[in-house]
Amino acid sequence: MKQSRKLFTILCMSLVLCLVSINYNFQVAYANPAPIKQQQPEQPSIWALEDVQMLSIYDIIDISMFGQYQSNVTYRELYTVGVKLYEKLTGETVSDEDITIDDIALQKAAYKLFNVFLLDDNMNVVVTRKDVVDVLYKVIKKAEPTFDYELDYSLSFDDISSADGNLNGVGYLVSNNLLNGIGNNKLGLENNCTKEQLFALTRRAYYYAIQKSDRAAKGAFWKVSGGKNTVYLLGSIHIADSRIYPMNDDILEAFDSSDALAVEVNLLDSQEGIAYMQQKMVYSDGTTIDQHVSKETYEAYEEAMKSFGVLTKEQYDLLKPWSAAFTIQNMQTAEQSIQVGLGVDVYFMSKALFRKPIIEIEGYKFQTDLFESFDPEFQEQFLQSVLTKPEEKADDDETDPAVDSMDNNVDVIAGMLESWRKGNVEELEEVVAYDENATDEFTKKFWIDRNDHMYESVLSYLNDDSGKTYFVIVGAGHMVTNAGIVNKLEDEGYSVEQIK
Repeated sequence: MKQSRKLFTILCMSLVLCLVSINYNFQVAYANPAPIKQQQPEQPSIWALEDVQMLSIYDIIDISMFGQYQSNVTYRELYTVGVKLYEKLTGETVSDEDITIDDIALQKAAYKLFNVFLLDDNMNVVVTRKDVVDVLYKVIKKAEPTFDYELDYSLSFDDISSADGNLNGVGYLVSNNLLNGIGNNKLGLENNCTKEQLFALTRRAYYYAIQKSDRAAKGAFWKVSGGKNTVYLLGSIHIADSRIYPMNDDILEAFDSSDALAVEVNLLDSQEGIAYMQQKMVYSDGTTIDQHVSKETYEAYEEAMKSFGVLTKEQYDLLKPWSAAFTIQNMQTAEQSIQVGLGVDVYFMSKALFRKPIIEIEGYKFQTDLFESFDPEFQEQFLQSVLTKPEEKADDDETDPAVDSMDNNVDVIAGMLESWRKGNVEELEEVVAYDENATDEFTKKFWIDRNDHMYESVLSYLNDDSGKTYFVIVGAGHMVTNAGIVNKLEDEGYSVEQIK
């Protein structure tokens, strides 16, 4: 069981292809739902788009609040966001009830946290920007009492007199670049606050508090110098949750200063690669998966697929063991907080879109062919790794195998993400812990050969004549250990500094 669990962990850390692409293939190629016409939600203004997107990633407020971004904010919405922000910053639970739908619970939470009597008649009253500043300032002070709030600031806005009664809060947010003017040297504190303004201010307040309290994710991050160019290395975990956001300013500033992003697979330019993968992930010779794995493995696989109830027998029987394993893994985590869309690679590729070139180190075909090349015994072992029940379960404990393995795998990934958040490279290295001198097929193909290929790519970025700065993201497992990229660069004489 330990070997199977470790195999799954290694793949999560070090292979981007299937963790992302099987999800696409599962939804598009197999489920193939009929198109549903839906009314598009009102989109935020361009200036607020990134703030709204990041706020959703931070998982601070309920998804039901997103939409109608130009509408005015009510007291119900303001205090709901204020309570949720405080809970996210502190990890405390202000209310055990759902304050997004229970007004009484919201009123109790608002009184407990802000000493405010939120009357029924006030719930739908529209708030001003000053009201929002007041709530956010109180949240920061209550959640982070050790911050220095005795700032020496000077406010020269023409309408600063409207801050009367909350000058400290306004000054604090302005001096820390959380609150900006609305033009014409005015803060617009008496103006009604729109939802996109509330979301933008909330996102900034959360980002500021996390960075200032040194709780931002540090990642597995290095700066490489000694060549013609500078290269930043970020070890990725390909599926994640909100705990790794926001990332440390050092990582984000390095990305912003870089001229190009290099990744294992460019997921934003991938139609040809996806088509190739779709062709290879199923049997085309008339056979089915039950003819390629043991009876015991197939029975566990069929039981898991039936429990999901998404694919038909005709569909899941066509999957090869390696693609079946990734498909199950995606369905296991589909309703969990851990998501492919929150992975490190996807996040930075979306940030690079239309801003800087994305260089592909391996590609869909490379990674698909890698799994195609493994012998049948290994492929079946990989499938078993996502079907096996956790060690702690009793033999007579009848539990849905899909749920069982899901809990196991989610726990494993959660531990990896926590190590990544802390910047603890040593813990990540312990998870990988492969023998770089081993000669077995998996170690050679998955680790040694790929490490060498990625290392050569990094060398080319360091020594080309472009004068560019490169930001390189590959699986964290390829960065660490004696056979990893970092150690190879150090052995070659380059300066490699871990930043955290």
